[in-house]
Amino acid sequence: MSTRRQFIGAVAAGLAGLAAPARGQAPAGLDGWPARSVRVISPTGTGGPGQNFRLYAEQLKDTFGQSFVLENMPGGSGAIGSMTVARAAPDGHTLLLASNSHIVLAPLVLTNSPVNVKRDYAAIALMFTFPFLLVVNPALPVRTLKDLVTYAKARPNELNYGSPGVGTGGHLVTELLVKRTGIDAVHIPYQGTTQQLLAAAAGTLQFTFDTVGNARGLVDAGKVIPLAVTGAQRASAAPGVPTLKELGYDGFDDLFVANGLLAPTGTSPAVIKALNREMVRMNTSGPIREKLLDASYEPGTLSPEAYGAMIDRELKLWGDVVQETGVRVKA
Repeated sequence: MSTRRQFIGAVAAGLAGLAAPARGQAPAGLDGWPARSVRVISPTGTGGPGQNFRLYAEQLKDTFGQSFVLENMPGGSGAIGSMTVARAAPDGHTLLLASNSHIVLAPLVLTNSPVNVKRDYAAIALMFTFPFLLVVNPALPVRTLKDLVTYAKARPNELNYGSPGVGTGGHLVTELLVKRTGIDAVHIPYQGTTQQLLAAAAGTLQFTFDTVGNARGLVDAGKVIPLAVTGAQRASAAPGVPTLKELGYDGFDDLFVANGLLAPTGTSPAVIKALNREMVRMNTSGPIREKLLDASYEPGTLSPEAYGAMIDRELKLWGDVVQETGVRVKA
């Protein structure tokens, strides 16, 4: 199986020798693009990892001479914002900022989803990825995953677990773990990660998956206890937390959250390559990379082709998870 590191391994060799254009001067060969401000639509509400695009926006404006304006457009499990971009003119002035929850998971679990990532979009750049973190309420007499499994099996359907919504990555990862461990527990979906984490801290939920970055404050305060992370290796921001693989559970190595930038199908390859070059440059070194790492994200440095191939792998990987867990949602 390919590893998470292979998905997001550095492919930026030679970028250091590429000089950035002068401030406000777009690279040559783009045929007047951008001619106006670029809309970057996030198919979710305000807050969350996608808002990190604002870190990139100012430098993109400096390079290309036009503003890159982040616009939140929630609804329909991401379909409203996603399809707005899919139906936009492929002129490089409307882009999609999406997580794999919107472009991979939702179409897999929603019946009659209008979103088709292979048909509707061209991959531009992977912004960053981050693993899922399993946490428990500290009132539980468990401090390891083995403890949790033993405790839960002795109390079938007495424990609650949460997610930021039915069919989300957090839901699917938990359903997979529940199935693999033989736990019987009750799923309580929330409207977002903040609510489910607070519920875990309060004891409404006994366990839940979120991310290292989101949970860090509650973990540091002792409000939740971390037990395991997804990924092929331990998260750099949580080196003391073992991976599920270390604990004897295969199939979780490549399950992570990924945020990336896409364009409508038919967008000029020159525009896509220019945007990719700038995103990779910012993720390879400098203050944006440092801010992302400090917030527990792993910056992406994939080419458009490699990011597209990653999406292909995720469609297969998450498709297998959906098949095994049986999670389906009527749109």
